[in-house]
Amino acid sequence: MKVCIAEKPSVAREIASVLGANTKHDGYYEGNGYAVTYIYAP
Repeated sequence: MKVCIAEKPSVAREIASVLGANTKHDGYYEGNGYAVTYIYAP
């Protein structure tokens, strides 16, 4: 599995969509061999 880290949730959602990581979990998206998460500091 490959992990991608984005700067905020909206960017993570877009990256996950392109990579096919369509299963949403608490704080990350998963699928197609990828996990896409984000670091968000308000």
